[in-house]
Amino acid sequence: MSAGPGPDLREETERELRRVTDRLGSMPLQRLQTTTDDVYACANALVAAGRSMGVPIPDNALLPDLRPQAYGDLIAVLGRDCLEAHDTDGTTAGLTSAHHALVALRRALP
Repeated sequence: MSAGPGPDLREETERELRRVTDRLGSMPLQRLQTTTDDVYACANALVAAGRSMGVPIPDNALLPDLRPQAYGDLIAVLGRDCLEAHDTDGTTAGLTSAHHALVALRRALP
């Protein structure tokens, strides 16, 4: 399935978010520690997507420096922000970006 305009995009993004956060939550710590760059790349992409849909994230806000055990929580919060913003905003560009970032992270996970 590819993400495109319409209600399927939201469902696909929600499903991808669940897949990624479930995977991050089930990974052993040793493997989680190897995912830092990929997780933060996804998190930054989700922040940008959220901002484009009106999530009030200040321009000077920085992602927190988290322990690997919290990576799933970070992605979950940012992904939920994107989904909620899409529900309000209704445009697909930001959610498409979020979906692509989540897919890229899932594919990069060991």
